Amino acid sequence: MGFRRKGIRAERDLLEKLWKLGIGAVRVAGSGVSTYPSTDIIAGFKGRVAVIEVKVSSKEVIYVPPEEVKSINLLAEVMGADPWLAIRFTSDRRGGFYMLRLDEARELRSGYLSVDFELVRTKGISIEEFARKLMA
Repeated sequence: MGFRRKGIRAERDLLEKLWKLGIGAVRVAGSGVSTYPSTDIIAGFKGRVAVIEVKVSSKEVIYVPPEEVKSINLLAEVMGADPWLAIRFTSDRRGGFYMLRLDEARELRSGYLSVDFELVRTKGISIEEFARKLMA
């Protein structure tokens, strides 16, 4: 399966899970090619909004390029939203997403953000916990 197809499937999976938990959410098709700030999913509950970038990898580390970080942060700022990463490591037997605030990812000197399995296990939260935070 192609890289992009795996990402689209993960975005749709997250969208379905959010709706089942009572969180309104939309997938932003073509978010990676827009000239305007964008993200993969915009989710909200009664005025509380989160912009979510979905990342899936079979490797042990996921890197988020600086231009994506800037785009996510700018969109979040303009919308008054919180920027999040939804991380899924395909090698993880748990198989689910870890939700991680963008500012909790490790920033490298290059400007890239680095997210590894240990980081999401210690700082990440489940989709259910994320939904509870948004609903609080």
